[in-house]
Amino acid sequence: MMRRAVLILGVVFWLLIGAARAESLSLVRDEEIERTLSFYLTPLFEKAGLDPHAIAVHLVKDDTINAFAAKGQHVFVHTGLILKADNAQEIIAVLAHETGHIAGGHVVRMYENMRVARRSMLLSMVLGAVAAAAGGGADVAVGGLLGGVNSAQSVFAAYRRSEENAADQVAVSLLKRTGHDLSGLEAIMRKLKTQESYQSTNDFVLWRSHPASQERLEMILSQQRQKKEHFDPDYKRIAEENALFDRIRAKLFGFLYPTKKTLERYPETDSSLPARYARAIAAYKDGLFQEALAQINALIKDYPDDPYFYELKGQILFETGRAAQAAEPYQKAVSLLPDSALMRLGLIQAQIEKDDADSLEQAQESLALFTNMSHEIPLIWRLQAVVYGRTGQQGLASYALAEYNLALGNKKQAESFAERAVKMLPEGMPAQLRAQDILQSVQDKKHKNTEVR
Repeated sequence: MMRRAVLILGVVFWLLIGAARAESLSLVRDEEIERTLSFYLTPLFEKAGLDPHAIAVHLVKDDTINAFAAKGQHVFVHTGLILKADNAQEIIAVLAHETGHIAGGHVVRMYENMRVARRSMLLSMVLGAVAAAAGGGADVAVGGLLGGVNSAQSVFAAYRRSEENAADQVAVSLLKRTGHDLSGLEAIMRKLKTQESYQSTNDFVLWRSHPASQERLEMILSQQRQKKEHFDPDYKRIAEENALFDRIRAKLFGFLYPTKKTLERYPETDSSLPARYARAIAAYKDGLFQEALAQINALIKDYPDDPYFYELKGQILFETGRAAQAAEPYQKAVSLLPDSALMRLGLIQAQIEKDDADSLEQAQESLALFTNMSHEIPLIWRLQAVVYGRTGQQGLASYALAEYNLALGNKKQAESFAERAVKMLPEGMPAQLRAQDILQSVQDKKHKNTEVR
């Protein structure tokens, strides 16, 4: 009985949190990788009738081959997909599939279907409890719940399988229309099949929502043979896509894998740009900072207009306590890629650590450019607080820390800093009024929680 109850609890838990799974992911940020993935997605979005400017790419630190879409045209890509792919075409095939989900409205309907499934499951729980209270006993209650969960999951799984098949068909069409063929799709499907064979068969196998990779591959290839569809690949773009892929895979290798494995993949005898990039990162990660700087300086000498090499140099200098020196390469990276928020944030941190009047003023001017992004990047508020504090504006520093803690969900700290800001800032000042709003919001929620109890 206990084992059966635990299984049910697991399914119920999945139903309740499935729609919000992105909230619990381990996300990493990297300008170069995000831009490369956006470059891959842009023509797919255009051909699917979507706005490429609305793309929001997120990198998930996870070694499995996977990607998924969420509401708001958010696309999540696992690092495992990049590391285990052989070329860009495999990644693009997966992105075409996810674009199919977004274009078909599958993501929005998935959330609605999950709500329906959840209501069905909760109703079964209520009916089970009523039956138990009427004398049916615990077995009747558990049976009712299991039946409701099975029903809800079956409906949801059937819906998902249908949508997966539809997304596959859209992917094939998008690949053809963007100058690709099915080689990437075939290759990644075969890798997914291998991954499936290694995964446990006990984890909700009865409720799997995707058709098996082999089944999907056979269906796609069979349909293409019947249609005798002709593909006309754009080999120039494909070469550019694959060159970008070689770089980002090498970068991930250097950061995520042990140095020994990186050097096996990218030995000293390999003089290609990706191999040199991976070895420089591996040296930096291993604490061989002088060696890493020598390697990155050599790359900068050979590729003086590459912003990502300057960014890496700035990062190495900053994280080894040489902030004054880090500002220069970060400034160069920003000049080469002025719309990069991540590079500019790196520059701001270096300017703050220089801690002279001119650098703090420059940091303040740069932070003003992030006014509309502070809700997405809480770090902006913390950096703002440091600048305010070092320039003697303690009231504004308290206000910025209130915003920072509120963004992180630290309500007690947000309340404390908001109280300080309200007392220290002039009456009617916008920051003082906003601090009052924060204080009132936190206190209202505390009152509401007290009343519920």
